[in-house]
Amino acid sequence: MRRALQILLLAIPLAAAGTVIAAAKQPQQVRDLHYGEVLFHFYQRDYFTAITHLMAAQEQELLRHHHTEANLLLGGLQLSYGLLDEADRHFSTLLTPDSDPELYGRVSYYLTRISHQRGFHDKAFSTLQKIGKSDDKAMQAEVAVLGANIRMALGQNKEAADSLEVVKAPEGWEEYLRINRGIALLRAGEIEKGRAVLDNLGTARSDSDEMKALRDRANLGLGYELLRAGDPEKAREFLNRVRLRGPFMQAALLGAGWADAELGNYENALTPWLTLIQLASFDPPVQEAHLAVPYALTKLGDQQRAIYYYDHAIRYYDSEEAELAHAISSVESGALLSMLGQIDTGDSGGWLRSNSTLEEVPAGRYLIDVLSGHDFQEELKNYRDLGFLQNVLDDWLENTEIYYDMVDARRQAYAQRAPLVRQRLLEADAETLGSRWHQLQVRLQEQTTRGDPLGLASSSEKQQWEKLDSVQARLRALPAEPRFRDMLDRATWLRGILYWQIQSDYRARLWGARKQLDTLKQAVDEAASRQQRLAGQLETARAGFDGYDARINALRERIRKLLPQIQTARNSSSNRIQRLARQELESRNQRLVSYRNQARYALARAYDQLAGNPEARP
Repeated sequence: MRRALQILLLAIPLAAAGTVIAAAKQPQQVRDLHYGEVLFHFYQRDYFTAITHLMAAQEQELLRHHHTEANLLLGGLQLSYGLLDEADRHFSTLLTPDSDPELYGRVSYYLTRISHQRGFHDKAFSTLQKIGKSDDKAMQAEVAVLGANIRMALGQNKEAADSLEVVKAPEGWEEYLRINRGIALLRAGEIEKGRAVLDNLGTARSDSDEMKALRDRANLGLGYELLRAGDPEKAREFLNRVRLRGPFMQAALLGAGWADAELGNYENALTPWLTLIQLASFDPPVQEAHLAVPYALTKLGDQQRAIYYYDHAIRYYDSEEAELAHAISSVESGALLSMLGQIDTGDSGGWLRSNSTLEEVPAGRYLIDVLSGHDFQEELKNYRDLGFLQNVLDDWLENTEIYYDMVDARRQAYAQRAPLVRQRLLEADAETLGSRWHQLQVRLQEQTTRGDPLGLASSSEKQQWEKLDSVQARLRALPAEPRFRDMLDRATWLRGILYWQIQSDYRARLWGARKQLDTLKQAVDEAASRQQRLAGQLETARAGFDGYDARINALRERIRKLLPQIQTARNSSSNRIQRLARQELESRNQRLVSYRNQARYALARAYDQLAGNPEARP
């Protein structure tokens, strides 16, 4: 079971900070060749080939020794392809509360996690209850964080905070538990407790970039919370903790400026805001800073510089709106989807990290948050998977022509070779060999009954015996002279010596004849069996092409029916991707329009104020 668990965990490529997965172990022994082939493709990350070969092998019942492991691997692959319902049903038939607790808990954890990521929070909460307590403290912490996020998504903020409080944080997990608990407390209305937790996290020392970013996020969130609560002085303290080279630098600078502005220190507020507008960035903090700078100058009474920066902001917003219009056009025309569809699906998150500006992607610089979001990534993965499947089916449809050629080649080969084989079978009749062997058996039985040694004499011995018989007959016909009688006696003596030799070897010769006859029987039987098998195979060889035309036609028809369905699903997926991108772009455009309208109104008011104060004119 543990080996199957390791395979299952490998089959679920979910990336998350701190995810605890046991080290993968190769199976100790592969007893089914087809299962070894599946594992080969699996460890080569060729998951589509692995899952198709696995399902084909299961259909043909070729995995007798790896039934459970193969089913677990299939469920894991279904999870990795996002087939949540199929995987859930698959695991439900395999796993029961009596199954291995570690395996049952891990599978339930991944089902819970994927349900949560896909927005099925009620289903995730249901499967969350099936996760037993693990001896692994890191796993306990990971389950606790997942459970807290699910509860917060369901509005159970107090329960989420309480569940995180009782978990003992192992090394590397304390910060995650604290930031999630702080957020849950703030959402639950326990402001002071939440602030205390986040404050403690924001001052913690850390050497890793991941923990530093987590600390920055806690300070940023707490700073903005204090701004909303009307405590800008305290908010400035927390915002000052955010690193100027971290991922939250822009938001921190914007917030710091507003904290100073709330305190009436507009000159101090200009420092972070001027820094922001000098950045070559398209993020909302920079866009807002273009409006905040002239606002602060107006508050300081510097109308001329305020007018300059308002005018500069309007030109900036006009330029950005034009860029956004082009970006929206690119999204609607499909250019964005066309480029994203060509990106390798193996690690799209890594692609985004290495191309953070997304300059090569149409509208990419405005969509980095959307493109890196889980919803967008899941939809993009579905779109690519459907495109890959569509290409596979197109190739299969094209290859069916080759199947027709293969069947025709086998049919022609059969038509050419079958008559020759039948003729050879007639010439080498095994029944004739069997009849001859039976005759030899009868002769040996008669020889055994008679017991005549001469019956087993060799050819040379029979020739000698016949020659001596002839010599004796001729000598008896001669006159009865002494010398003829001596010759007759010598021939009789030789005949006796020959008979004695034959008789002395009789038993050995009889045993040898029986042994040779038994050996010959095996050869005759094998020949008959081979002839029978060959005749049978000659008849069954037609199964190699008979009926395949109908099966190929059925396969072609099935593929033809699937292709429009896949295209429909892919079109729906592309529409959802474009809608997500378009919503983000339109939201940015509305924000720009709002900023520009505010800038124009403020600019007109500044001109009015300048016109009413002649001394302030240049």
